[in-house]
Amino acid sequence: MMKITDQARDLLNQILEYEEAGCLRLFFAGYGCGEPDIGMAIEEPAGDDELRHINSIPVAIDKRIVHLAEQLTIEGKQTMEGPKFQMLGLPEKDC
Repeated sequence: MMKITDQARDLLNQILEYEEAGCLRLFFAGYGCGEPDIGMAIEEPAGDDELRHINSIPVAIDKRIVHLAEQLTIEGKQTMEGPKFQMLGLPEKDC
């Protein structure tokens, strides 16, 4: 089951409030080294996305990558450049 850490949740809530719309969206971003890449953005869900609430964050997941998203943990931290997010739990790529 996908997870969003509490720190990532707090940062995402700030961004979603600032944007006044949308949700966290995970989408198919092409292939890298023969494996699907996952993109992450704040935007409106696409028509065929699966909608979930994870740690109180609305999340839209592209149906093509739902099976990959199941094992993800999204971490976040505040940096001098602004919030930074990282997806953990993706399969290792051989390239």
